Amino acid sequence: MKKILMTLVALVALPLAMLAQEQKIAIVDVTSIITQMPETKAMQTELDNLLKKYEDTHVAMQEEFQKKYESYAAEREGLLETIRTRREQELQDLAKRIEDLQQVAQQDYQKKQVELLTPIQKKVQEAIAAVGNENNYTYIVDASTVIFMNNSTAIDATAKVRAKLGL
Repeated sequence: MKKILMTLVALVALPLAMLAQEQKIAIVDVTSIITQMPETKAMQTELDNLLKKYEDTHVAMQEEFQKKYESYAAEREGLLETIRTRREQELQDLAKRIEDLQQVAQQDYQKKQVELLTPIQKKVQEAIAAVGNENNYTYIVDASTVIFMNNSTAIDATAKVRAKLGL
């Protein structure tokens, strides 16, 4: 009977002892790390160049539209009906092309941003995982997503991740 009681106590105490073990929780400011990476600066330069290309094209198309509209407005009263209709259609087509360009530019920008940001995020995630494994952290959470964290028990691992990335 005494053996059974000791076995039951051991079975109950073992899980409680495991729960009582301290978990090492670290926080990392991922946003600040990503903004400091040279890859991010290169990404931003490439995105700025893409945006400038589309802006230049947009400005040229706007100027073309403005010139055609002014020419049409000045000559409109003296034009034959068929010519007036054709020029109005040209203006509508050009306006549609300008609108389409804006949509394509926005889609291309977003696609390029995801394409360039994904490897940067992967590199940061790999560095975080390496720091977590090296320091036996139970969890590492992004500081920007935590609603509440008791700072006396959380470990800030941002500097370790920066060091792992060579920043």
